[in-house]
Amino acid sequence: MRFKSHGREAYLSYSTNVHPAETMDELIAVLREQVAPISRQAFGNDWAAVNLRLGMKQVDALLSHPALPSTSYLSDDILKAPPSPACEKFLAALDDLKLDVVSINAFPIRDFHAPRVKEQVYSPPWTDGGRALYSLKIAKALTHFMARPEIERAQAAISVPSGVFKGLYGDAEEVKTQCAHFITECVRELLRLERLTGRRVVLGFEPEPATTGETIPEFIEYFKLIVADARQKFPLQLGITRERAEELVRTFVTVNMDLCHQAVEFEDPLEELKRLQAAGISVSGLHLSAAVKLTEPAKNSGDFERFKALDEPRYLHQVVARHRDGRLSRYDDIPLFVKPRRGAVNLDDITELRCHFHVPLFAELSGALTTTRVTVEPAVRYALEKGITDNFVAETYTWHVLSALASSGNEAARSVVGQDGKIDVRAGIVRELQWARGIMGI
Repeated sequence: MRFKSHGREAYLSYSTNVHPAETMDELIAVLREQVAPISRQAFGNDWAAVNLRLGMKQVDALLSHPALPSTSYLSDDILKAPPSPACEKFLAALDDLKLDVVSINAFPIRDFHAPRVKEQVYSPPWTDGGRALYSLKIAKALTHFMARPEIERAQAAISVPSGVFKGLYGDAEEVKTQCAHFITECVRELLRLERLTGRRVVLGFEPEPATTGETIPEFIEYFKLIVADARQKFPLQLGITRERAEELVRTFVTVNMDLCHQAVEFEDPLEELKRLQAAGISVSGLHLSAAVKLTEPAKNSGDFERFKALDEPRYLHQVVARHRDGRLSRYDDIPLFVKPRRGAVNLDDITELRCHFHVPLFAELSGALTTTRVTVEPAVRYALEKGITDNFVAETYTWHVLSALASSGNEAARSVVGQDGKIDVRAGIVRELQWARGIMGI
């Protein structure tokens, strides 16, 4: 929904990545059969705000040209092109359904509902020109959505991975430097896109456990590399000062903070928003989401079994363990914590586990297995009060996974979604949006 907060216009939406859709026909069907009805049920018949997930196949269809080589730019002809017939059809569907695309989820651009996604969700990585290319393609498509007469938006954001999956590429300085190169290539082209279309699309980098810049302090250091890369090459490429080069990075490189991700890192999202402000890094979106946490696993064996039972084959569920001396240990997935490659985990030394498993914001758990929901409201209210972002997105994309786990008798999934173990995805999203609306005071 669109709403006013502290004298400013803002948006509450949910990410369509929860719905399986890889072709344009599938996406339009999802909008008609899921997104519009859910929005009407949650908020009434006004124009609905949407965080739209676009994949590689869809954006190629929207731009009506085949996949291009893995460069990091598009031609002026493509950047200036009017909407294609496929795009016109999609725009008509948006108008008919009164849907306002306020931001794009361009993080998972391959099939997000394949039987096994895991580390492929980060592909292509930012060390590859393909990520810059497809980010730019999606940005171009977004300019068409922004130019609709009923909308006329001057700026919007697309959320993207922050870099690479460390489990495959590591976290060496040269890896981050290569990411910085392609990020600034994309920044330069987004500036060109703005000059050609009159619409500004910014990148919302989404720190996530086990990825580049996964904690906010790490991201701030990583951001400095991106700035340094731009200050070195933009004066030669664009004929501008080093100061103007840094200004461009600060304009087009922003953070899309997922509250689940930062909670898994044992970070306080409210404090990390303040840290980003102090570093002069803009926030283009806030994902309202909660993770699973378990206190004292050694003393709560039953709850630990429920925690382990959340392992499933589709998505990565990174685990961060806090030791009694305050140290954090990180594991790329639940099985790697339960049965690590080197030695057994000493549960007696662990005070708390947190797991990257998005669970409904309204979920009421009991015992030692709970959620990080308590971190959501303070961060959201601070962001609203300070005008940090106008883009608030509910992003529990695991409904179908939870439903499958619950229907197979999984006690952990049933405890997340309710005692009857039944999951009505549509009703669940409506309930989550209404919960979010409540804590936002709108």
